[in-house]
Amino acid sequence: MSRLSRSRVAVVTGLTLGAASATLLIAPAALAAPAAPVVAPSSTVAPSTTFTISGAGCTQASDTSTKPVASISPDSDDAGWGDGVTANADGTWSFELTSPTELGTYSYRLTCDQYTSKFQYANATITVTADGKPAPAPAPAAFVPGAKANTPGIAATASTATSNVAAPGQEVTKTYKGFKAFEKVTLVLHSTPVVLGTYTADANGVITATFTLPAGTTLGTHTLALDGDAGSHFEETITLTADGKALAYTGASVALPLVAGTVLVGAGAGALVLSRRRTAGATQA
Repeated sequence: MSRLSRSRVAVVTGLTLGAASATLLIAPAALAAPAAPVVAPSSTVAPSTTFTISGAGCTQASDTSTKPVASISPDSDDAGWGDGVTANADGTWSFELTSPTELGTYSYRLTCDQYTSKFQYANATITVTADGKPAPAPAPAAFVPGAKANTPGIAATASTATSNVAAPGQEVTKTYKGFKAFEKVTLVLHSTPVVLGTYTADANGVITATFTLPAGTTLGTHTLALDGDAGSHFEETITLTADGKALAYTGASVALPLVAGTVLVGAGAGALVLSRRRTAGATQA
């Protein structure tokens, strides 16, 4: 592929050179927003890898018989090189390039010169990585209950679960108020994140969430976190037990026998003292 190096001289009757130059820089309205160029096979490539940048819409102008030319150069004030290719009859064009050897992101400037007018496409960008694969997405931050404050006004208003107690595998329906109208809210069970569903608030900001707690979820206290696409956030706890019932409070059953025993011990001690007094009195007589 040869480097682009060409010049044109236009003689326009009745127009000054400055007016002619201005004409060359103005794109027709129909071409003001051409489709963005396409990078193939991928915009992420390994060093020294062949790739193509192609586009469309570089058609011949109606006021000239000269074929249009698509050109490419690095998007830099000091580009250093440029290339050009005559567009096909249907306005399509393509460049075959070799990626740089250094890792990084590179942007290319692409234009269509129709001789009497000229327009620029959106830049095409490639990223050069060691293995030609995109960098893995960063791992999401670990969820910490209470790290994000609940949005004021949001609250749970009803539940099919007894209080906030349920069993793994149980279907639960909960109603929440205070979200923004028509906000889309995602409900996640933590600590091991499990998306339970996405719900849309009504015009009053109320959502009714019906979900099934995953079978096999560890028994104990977990967190339900609700996040809306308008920024709303709410958390509450839910306790999972084997039968979906709250654990019995055993403190009263232990305390009652202790109190009764204490009373009985006291009564026995009193009877023993009284018996001793009576025995002593009988002896003195």
